[in-house]
Amino acid sequence: MADDSLAKQLARLRVRAGNPSLRELEKLTDRQGRRMSRASIQDKFSGTSGLKMVQVLALVRACAEYAHSIGAPLPPEDTDEQIWQEKASRPNEPKKRHVVEPPRGTDRKASQTQKPGDPSDLEALIPPLINAGMDDILNLVRQGAGQPLKNWLPSVVAALGYAHMDYQGFLNIAAHAPPGQIVEILESIADDGPENIGNRYFQTCLLAQHPSEIPKLLVALRRAEGELTFWYAHNFVDAILGKGDWLGGTRPDLADVLRALRAATLKDDADKLAENIGLHAWPRITLATAGAIPEAFIGDRELILHSGSQGGPHRLLKLIDCLKKEQIQGLESHRALEYLLTAVPTGKHADYSRILYDAGMKSEARRLLELEKEIPF
Repeated sequence: MADDSLAKQLARLRVRAGNPSLRELEKLTDRQGRRMSRASIQDKFSGTSGLKMVQVLALVRACAEYAHSIGAPLPPEDTDEQIWQEKASRPNEPKKRHVVEPPRGTDRKASQTQKPGDPSDLEALIPPLINAGMDDILNLVRQGAGQPLKNWLPSVVAALGYAHMDYQGFLNIAAHAPPGQIVEILESIADDGPENIGNRYFQTCLLAQHPSEIPKLLVALRRAEGELTFWYAHNFVDAILGKGDWLGGTRPDLADVLRALRAATLKDDADKLAENIGLHAWPRITLATAGAIPEAFIGDRELILHSGSQGGPHRLLKLIDCLKKEQIQGLESHRALEYLLTAVPTGKHADYSRILYDAGMKSEARRLLELEKEIPF
């Protein structure tokens, strides 16, 4: 192998392996349990970010597996992990971004603006590290107190994640960081740890940040212009609602989040969130959010309720059931019920009516049939 930079050697290995795409390499590293985002992989090959030994080996294995899958396996000397370990551990390789101990006296601007870990909060998280014999991580935490979170927290939560220990307490400490620094922490976690840690941190931030900070976080993610940050911005709605694989819960002040998005002229994001609140949020949260919108059935209130009716007869049934059983502040039950019924899609009234009738909601079922006759053709 050539004796120039490690990044260039890895780039040549990729070419010899059949030049697998970044997407393929992302999948292959994920299969190893060492997932690296496409943006991070690109940075490693281009030499724009430091290489850690675990990342080097993950990319070597991924290239070897890809070459084997296309019927052109690499020579053993090209994928000898001992050789690559020696190269990754050479002192002349660029490692300044591989943070083992929080650097002191560097990144002064970040140190002045980032909210550091509160030593009293960190002390409460130390006993499990002692009990698990993680002395190196314990030292990293203690040295990190008062330092920028991005310098040490990703390495800590990654180590805990790989050890199958609880790391939520550390994520909670970092959940109130400024939006720009949340992006940096997310990118660092993606480099160091399993994907689920970054996802949990992102959702923790969405549930903990003040509503006015949510638009700033979304914009910061998009301005970072990386595939990873774009992916988080794209999944913002699912994460904040706890939808699909995002199982961290839903914040109760979604109306305030909607108003903050509107105030930042993030119309598409606000529309998408309002629609998904109607379609997927718990019925009580859906109706409470609609009731917290001050406009009388215009704007987001209208969009939320309309989407709820568009979500199918069983979704409508759950919303009506909640509306009849609970007093929702800000909503007049009769008026809200009438709006839900009038928002049923054209041509679906009979199907909806039958399901409501079978569920014992006979008056609502009859009203749907009446509305069908009132629709002009």
